[in-house]
Amino acid sequence: MPAFISIKNLGAIRSCQMQVDDFIVITGEQATGKSTIAKCIYLCRTIKDDVYHYLMRTKYLEDKKRILRSIKSYLRNKFLRIFGTSLAMSADMELQYWYDEKASVRFFIKKRDEEWELIEKFVEVQFSKELEDGLNSLIQRRDSDIDLIAETSKLFCDEYQTVFIPAGRSLITLLTSQLNYLYATMDDQQKRMMDYTTQQYIEFILKIRPSFANGLEGSLTDLSNEDRKTGRVLIRRINEILKGRYEFHNGKELLYLINDDDLKDRYVKLNFTSSGQQETVWILNIIFYLFISHTKAFLIVEEPEAHLYPNAQKKISELLVFMHSLGFQMMLTTHSPYVLGAVNNMKYAAFLAENKDIENEVYQVIPRELTLSSLAAYYVSDGTIDPCLEDMDGQLIDNTVIDGASIEINEDYDKLFDLFCQRFDEGEGKREKTDADL
Repeated sequence: MPAFISIKNLGAIRSCQMQVDDFIVITGEQATGKSTIAKCIYLCRTIKDDVYHYLMRTKYLEDKKRILRSIKSYLRNKFLRIFGTSLAMSADMELQYWYDEKASVRFFIKKRDEEWELIEKFVEVQFSKELEDGLNSLIQRRDSDIDLIAETSKLFCDEYQTVFIPAGRSLITLLTSQLNYLYATMDDQQKRMMDYTTQQYIEFILKIRPSFANGLEGSLTDLSNEDRKTGRVLIRRINEILKGRYEFHNGKELLYLINDDDLKDRYVKLNFTSSGQQETVWILNIIFYLFISHTKAFLIVEEPEAHLYPNAQKKISELLVFMHSLGFQMMLTTHSPYVLGAVNNMKYAAFLAENKDIENEVYQVIPRELTLSSLAAYYVSDGTIDPCLEDMDGQLIDNTVIDGASIEINEDYDKLFDLFCQRFDEGEGKREKTDADL
């Protein structure tokens, strides 16, 4: 059974129920709640990692009864770091995530009682009986010779590492040369004031950045022949999007320029590159790192199109589908009709390729590795979320969603053009009348 999430009165979302599929696209106007949904899924899918790390830290702690309470307290604080103070939340806020039909976690607002006299309301964390029993069993067995990673993954029905790539990436890239220093000098209180997903994103970058001292190509040496071949295809696609070749040398991030088919020795420091390159580089580097480290990943990417020319938006959409073909799970939030259109084409290609008579012709237009057989798409509006796949062969994203803004722009143009024609006709009539009078 696929995972399922329900959100009620959290942030901009009034009501959301959706299945968490292998490839999800969420679109809608800004400030409608797309990020809220993405962060809810991230929060719930990373609980297994929180449990694992907490059990490792307390592996030899004798007081086992306190551990589950401490885990819930940690998750409560994590929720507040992602979504803000409970005082500003609706009294009937609720987030529930089902890992399967029995195992679930629930976050909700609990009002003040005698035990919490100084707090008007607070966020409570509740596990389903099956999940809580499983956690208690892990707590009891954590100091024995068991594989905690495998056991927690099994308990939460999830063997993927969830990675969140937030919007607004260019500012972090802009500070690249000072990033280590700035982050190292921040105390715990300052870090807690930072958006939680952004903090995790920064820490992940700092962790993996030294892996690219010899560029992406230099990271392929320890891979199998087949993986090296796939890795080179991935590098080619990355370089096409970046229009450069990334390397990390002596604490500096560099982008070597690509001119036609030649790799030049000329480079630009990353903080002097274009905004599109700054927004994109760490989407691409993270994807590449996850590939070379053989990590099964559920990747949440906010606005992959940010600051990119339409052709590059198409290419990054193709790259994300390519990674899906290699076993990645994906969730994208986007405003871009180019991203939606590119995803639609790859989904339609998969549908058409089911007809063996035209399969080869389809793959000449859209290569096999860029076809998308599974797609879930949603439109967020007025605090609610609705599927936006058309009920037709191929199950494509509704064109009115993709072309909504274009339709309005074209309608405005038609009205303006009608006014022009009307004025032109009036002008011609006046000229004819003047000529007749003469």
